[in-house]
Amino acid sequence: MRKITLAATQANELGFDRRFDCLSDSFISDIDLIIQEHVTPRLDMHISLLRQINQTGTVLALTTEDICGVSWFLLADVPFFNELVVRSAQVAEERFSQLAKSTGMHIATCYFKWIDGRNYNVVSIFGPNGQILGEYRKTHVPPNEMWHIADGEELNIIELDFGRIGVLICYDMMFPEAASVLAMKGAEIILHPTAGYGWYDAIGEATLKTRANDNSTYILTAKNYVYNGAGKSSIIDPWGHVLADAGFYSNVIVSKEIDLDIPKAQPDWFYQSQMSGMSNIRQRYIEERRPELYTNLTEPARRLRVPNETEQAVLKERVRTGEARW
Repeated sequence: MRKITLAATQANELGFDRRFDCLSDSFISDIDLIIQEHVTPRLDMHISLLRQINQTGTVLALTTEDICGVSWFLLADVPFFNELVVRSAQVAEERFSQLAKSTGMHIATCYFKWIDGRNYNVVSIFGPNGQILGEYRKTHVPPNEMWHIADGEELNIIELDFGRIGVLICYDMMFPEAASVLAMKGAEIILHPTAGYGWYDAIGEATLKTRANDNSTYILTAKNYVYNGAGKSSIIDPWGHVLADAGFYSNVIVSKEIDLDIPKAQPDWFYQSQMSGMSNIRQRYIEERRPELYTNLTEPARRLRVPNETEQAVLKERVRTGEARW
């Protein structure tokens, strides 16, 4: 039996120091100071939470999105933002490598990272040896990230020694096709680090439960405590049942042991299982699809245009004066 413990943080948002407001005339653009007083305290908070996990057996732990708090600087000038991403990612990777090695856990964490000349919103999974075992780049980038963040180009599977992992970051989960592709590729667990919780609060948990049930996968979600409604980091099983959640509590861990070898199967008294001869729901879904009917899903989408420099300057000024919200 492949029994593992899933765990997720539910961290509060630390206060934002207005000295680091990139639209303020008094903005202090000292990256060393920002790393010391903005990035490091946020990493400390997540690491402190992760150290509270009961480390019995195999543990796969997940943090919330943007552990370095770099999204506070999405309206900053490009050279400054790029350097901050490079520096903060270096610090985060060093700290989380050490944490995974010292605790023996698999730790998945989300941060902005500079790769091949572009910024991405990524999840890296650190193994008990401290090495990055796999990485995913956010594929559905919302408008407020587009100025600085590139789209990832692949819904990839990360093979760990105990199972097959898929990842969707925040906005990715709003697109049901993404979860379906991961399930078709064999994902047994979908990790979902996020700041928000869906198009609106009440639909957030319903969305995750539906994605889990439709695709017969576990979903492990780590949500920021305060953004877009309080709570709930959670573990959801392939039937869409919430096995555990962090409620509306701040700076807590939610965890649950699962067994990846228990199939999602209808019992033998269920008449459709008897008639089809196939009780495994996941396998039935794969074999009974009608892909020839779904061709509209592959038609090209009209992507939002990223504002040019002049338009960005106008939008920044509107935010700075309070006419618009970021």
